[in-house]
Amino acid sequence: MSVAPYEISEKLYTVEEWLEFEKHAEIRHEYVYGKLIPMAGEAKKANRIANNILIKLNGPLIKQGLEIYSHDVKAQVIPNGIYRYPDLVVAPVADDEHEYIVKHPVLMVEVSSGDSGQRDRVKKRKEYLQIPSLWYYIVVDQDEMLVELHTRSDDGNWWTQYFTEPEDEVALSRFDLSIRLADVYERVKLPGIQ
Repeated sequence: MSVAPYEISEKLYTVEEWLEFEKHAEIRHEYVYGKLIPMAGEAKKANRIANNILIKLNGPLIKQGLEIYSHDVKAQVIPNGIYRYPDLVVAPVADDEHEYIVKHPVLMVEVSSGDSGQRDRVKKRKEYLQIPSLWYYIVVDQDEMLVELHTRSDDGNWWTQYFTEPEDEVALSRFDLSIRLADVYERVKLPGIQ
């Protein structure tokens, strides 16, 4: 059975049926309580931003026993309820109990555009901040220089910071590293910025 792009199937799937379906689907589908939500294709700009972040994080995180996955790896948000495809997801190397799903993410990144921005900043934020293992959720705007960092404090509360300047550094203190916005947006053309 094939689901047309941008059309939500009325059939409710089990997680196992969805995983099998995804192996043969022409487009990716997120899983939300049995419904398959088609994922739109990604712009080159969004892909470049995600890759810039991947390059900056990969080496330091591997040394800390963490693994970074991009684009096509699923993240468990609510067991047997919600599974998403974040642009980047970081998890301990030990999180290898499932071949296709990261079950204990510690960092998730979404690169948003006008179409996905509201969903990434509201719906997914609400979902992601409930994940017990998650320390950071980052939303990166692909149309303007804007990074939104959500950080879980030691007491379990979340706080948010916004970064808008090339010199700004997004600090990920649990990993003892930071990323400059200039590096996040390297080789990315933004309106009004050379």
